[in-house]
Amino acid sequence: MKRLGFTLIELLVVIAIIAILAAILFPVFAKVREKARQTTCVSNLKQLGLAVMQYSEDYDGSYPMGLQDSWWDCSWDINIQPYVKTLSVFNCPDDSNLAVGPGIGYGQGLSYAANATFDLSVWPPNYEGVMDTSWANFGNGSGSETLVCNESQIGEPTASILISEKFNTDAMQVTPSSNTPGSTAGNNSIWGPGPLFLNWNISDGTYSPGEIPNGSLPAANYPNGPNGAVSAHHTNMANFLFVDGHVKAMIPAATNPNPNTQPQNNMWNARRQ
Repeated sequence: MKRLGFTLIELLVVIAIIAILAAILFPVFAKVREKARQTTCVSNLKQLGLAVMQYSEDYDGSYPMGLQDSWWDCSWDINIQPYVKTLSVFNCPDDSNLAVGPGIGYGQGLSYAANATFDLSVWPPNYEGVMDTSWANFGNGSGSETLVCNESQIGEPTASILISEKFNTDAMQVTPSSNTPGSTAGNNSIWGPGPLFLNWNISDGTYSPGEIPNGSLPAANYPNGPNGAVSAHHTNMANFLFVDGHVKAMIPAATNPNPNTQPQNNMWNARRQ
């Protein structure tokens, strides 16, 4: 007599085999998906790098102003928008919170920020980044659009960071009134200083909330740990766009292993010679 269907044991064996295969394959699929997202992020940064280079060519080798005095509608991403084909290049697929800030007119959320670091432990400030600011309260004076970095000032373009990842969900911002951490508009295209890595080092040893990575620091609450304010969501790595246009995935702390003993390896100081 023919037997129809499966016995309970046979069904359990099949289910067990499927569960084992799923346990093996799902992590593989997740890694493949993450690799695809990381590749898209790399492509975004390369396009942003080309846009910055085109801007620089049109302005006699000068880089875009990172942020001007008004803090509104004048950050680097606004300046290079005529050179990009789509605004989607400002968004990494791994950035899950690209909503704009509170209120109307804050623009779109950004996944990237430019290197605008400077040192306030000396006066006038020692600018180290690629995209300057023109804040009057930092000694530049109002409307100082001419104080921008030029290609001739970059000592090591292959080892100097131009743009990296700073997700809206991770972005530690400062309030416009007090320059202290607080509830602000987040990392978006209109309001500064969201789309910048600032890292102003003040004489009393304090740092801005957008502190750059520091490999010599012990584990600490974000953003004061070794990874600083860089978003490392690609298997604990972040993509970095360098001044010469190439993109590299790195552990954030490796970009600045120890500013005290290895200042020559601080990739955020683009003007080191």
